[in-house]
Amino acid sequence: MTNETKPGKGKNRETMLLIIVAVFGIAGLIALQFSRKEPARRSGDKSLVQAANEAANADAQASAPIQKIPGELLRTSEYPEAGRPFKFYMVKYSQGPEYTLDFGDGSPRKPFLDGSVQHTFKKHGPCVVTLYARYEGQEVALDTLRKIVARVKEDALVNPKGQPIIDF
Repeated sequence: MTNETKPGKGKNRETMLLIIVAVFGIAGLIALQFSRKEPARRSGDKSLVQAANEAANADAQASAPIQKIPGELLRTSEYPEAGRPFKFYMVKYSQGPEYTLDFGDGSPRKPFLDGSVQHTFKKHGPCVVTLYARYEGQEVALDTLRKIVARVKEDALVNPKGQPIIDF
């Protein structure tokens, strides 16, 4: 007795295994398709969505230059006095934008000339000074500075001889 295998039996077994693997593969793809939360999109739709996202990002990048404009008010230990001119100075600025200063006292904004602007406060008390930059039609507040405007100092009365008047 010899163990001879029939020539067609091995090929049928391989074919059956390939069919079973194909059926399991298709069943897996169907299961994945039904488990999706949103419907599958065509590749053309995906490219339209990507183009729209890139356009939205391009608009955000176009407005980004206004965010990169430097500008900062110089911090000093000096305080303005009501009725006397006081100069504000700007540091870290660039050429191109128009810088203006809002003094927080109801007066109109004043532009910076050569890195400084002079203003006379009419009343004493706290104020918030805000630095604005305008560039290509857009405006942004860059810096704020809180100052206390001091009362006007009164000079001591002096008699005509140059000696101070002593009042008891």
